[in-house]
Amino acid sequence: MFKNLHFRLGLISALFTLGILISLPKIPVKVDNKWLKLNSSIGGYYLNIRNGKFILDLRNFKKGLDLNGGIRVVMGADMSKIEATQRVSALESAKEIISRRIDLLGVSEPHISTSKAGDDYRIIVEIPGLSNTEQAVELIGQTAHLSFKQVKPDSNFDETKYYEFFQNPNLWEETGITGSDLKGADVVFSQDQTNLQDGNSPRILLKFSDEGRQKFSETAKKNVGKPIGIFLDQSPYPLSMPVVSEDLAQGVTSDPVITGSFTVESAKNLSIQLRAGALPVPVKVMHQETIGATLGNESIAKSFLAALVGLTLVLLFLIFKYGKLGLLASFALCMYTALVLAIFKIIPVVLTLPGIAGFVLSVGMATDANILIFERIKEELFWGKPHSLAIKLGFERAWASIKDSNMSSLITSFILFQFGSGPVRGFALTLAIGILVSLFSSIFVVKTLIEVFNIGGVKTK
Repeated sequence: MFKNLHFRLGLISALFTLGILISLPKIPVKVDNKWLKLNSSIGGYYLNIRNGKFILDLRNFKKGLDLNGGIRVVMGADMSKIEATQRVSALESAKEIISRRIDLLGVSEPHISTSKAGDDYRIIVEIPGLSNTEQAVELIGQTAHLSFKQVKPDSNFDETKYYEFFQNPNLWEETGITGSDLKGADVVFSQDQTNLQDGNSPRILLKFSDEGRQKFSETAKKNVGKPIGIFLDQSPYPLSMPVVSEDLAQGVTSDPVITGSFTVESAKNLSIQLRAGALPVPVKVMHQETIGATLGNESIAKSFLAALVGLTLVLLFLIFKYGKLGLLASFALCMYTALVLAIFKIIPVVLTLPGIAGFVLSVGMATDANILIFERIKEELFWGKPHSLAIKLGFERAWASIKDSNMSSLITSFILFQFGSGPVRGFALTLAIGILVSLFSSIFVVKTLIEVFNIGGVKTK
């Protein structure tokens, strides 16, 4: 299929058109004359399929903290009261809780990471586009609080009212059971093979202290057939609302298990949140930095101007140095740019200044691959090979160098992404995407265009 020249040319045309449409911002298109009336737009698409089950937002690039403005907070976690074996788990729990709190602020694309150096445990929070910094710092710096609540005695509960109780905070009252009564929470799997639907399904095992188990046992006796709500922080809505089964009518003799329609991922997330209540980690703000949106806009303008100037100079160099082949390589480079920007929107990649630097660097690497190919073609022509054979050998013999140099860059990008944080990861991700797309544009696109236009020579001087 890929040997068919017309198919390859059609694929290149379709990808180039699609890349441009996706990467463009929303541009109004208005035509009003006696032949045509049109009021529409191109670019900046927003797709909402099946009532929110699939959303593709292509309206704008996602911008990071240094481009969009916002806050960066570094918090230290006090692990003095946490057992050494539980500290990493407790830090991850605190990270999950902070992420949940930030979601309540309604901000988009927060970046939350953890850092450990010796006995120093830190949580790093970056929130782009946030204006109320005091509220954010106060919210994310609180210690997690977990509580178990029961329905009020005068509330008539049955299964048909399950979601009514889930959404109405006025129907609940405290039981006196809190996260301090828990020692932990783990994901377990049912081994009941008599019920194929329940067999091997994920559940949550609550590990109570002796005093906590006694409290929970008394609460369970009074609430058979009714739910016990598990609440985190000051949220009016429960994390989970398991209904007490009849098996607990005589109380709890071992660690209870929460069952429900859990996936492995949802069960894991809930267990992490429950552990956060059981293992509260006091945190304090060690460093806070506010970045203004004005600085971000200036950075964006200067970065894209630099990228545009650099790309233009590269295109002029290719055309001047390699003539018609350079012209085709310039088209491939423009296609490469459109495809990379489209991928940035689709994933979406959160753009930062280092990320833009990674993209610009990958443009240079794409150009480098074309130069290697063209120089090999020049050598083959110098040695007296026919034009068609020189082009074939030029691509084949340049491939080894292109492959090795790009593979080493991809490995470096993977290491930076795996072990770096924040801007470093952004640089590594944009560089890796750029390298992969550059291989496609330099080998597949340029070779196809040479064959289509039957260009058989380059400038040899």
